[in-house]
Amino acid sequence: MNATAPPVAGWRLRDWPGDPTIGHLIFVDHARVPSPGEVAHALDRARHQGKRAVRTSALFPASAAVLDSMGFVAADRLALLRLDAFPERARVAPTATRALRSWHRAAAARVDQAAFGLDWGNDVTGLVDISRATPVHRARWLGRPAPRRELVAFSISGAAGTTGYLQRVAVHPDHRRQGLAATLVADALAWMRARRLESVLVNTGVANTAALALYTGFGFVRLSDELVVAEYRFAGPA
Repeated sequence: MNATAPPVAGWRLRDWPGDPTIGHLIFVDHARVPSPGEVAHALDRARHQGKRAVRTSALFPASAAVLDSMGFVAADRLALLRLDAFPERARVAPTATRALRSWHRAAAARVDQAAFGLDWGNDVTGLVDISRATPVHRARWLGRPAPRRELVAFSISGAAGTTGYLQRVAVHPDHRRQGLAATLVADALAWMRARRLESVLVNTGVANTAALALYTGFGFVRLSDELVVAEYRFAGPA
């Protein structure tokens, strides 16, 4: 069971996928820098729940600096890339991908955990959180050839204002190097082009050379800023 605390001010706390002893601290509005008081409140909540650590979602530098001052350390660093002009590759046939419905999420979570590992892969709740991170989103999937249409890759994209976000692209390890990720990215960019968005942001691990090559191949440019997943470890039991 994955416990999720109700939103408090600008944050909420849930179990980290794959490890309920770690609290997943999610800041609802990524554009707003959390206050030390909010962070302290979240740590108190996590300690009261008996968590051994608290780990955040990806943070922009200003937010990461606040948590760094309170004893958090970087658990992961993510490269941030931006696209300002949609390439010709951002075109796919309308039937190239299929809509990811609620009943597909369990299969998508299995693919996500196979692709990123249990420490960093999402469960169903995590995928729902990703979808809800922007006012509108588009979730698509690809499967094995007929007759066995098993989900083996998926993407979640979003839009807020004039900016698009490639929020998650996952391909099962057994089906990599088949062009599935490129098809999903092209599909997402075609959707964003149709919405007349002005730019697109995506992040990926600083050492994920395959993903970095994929995105730069579409024209994304790596920015100087990096995102940080921060972690706080409690010194002892609650």
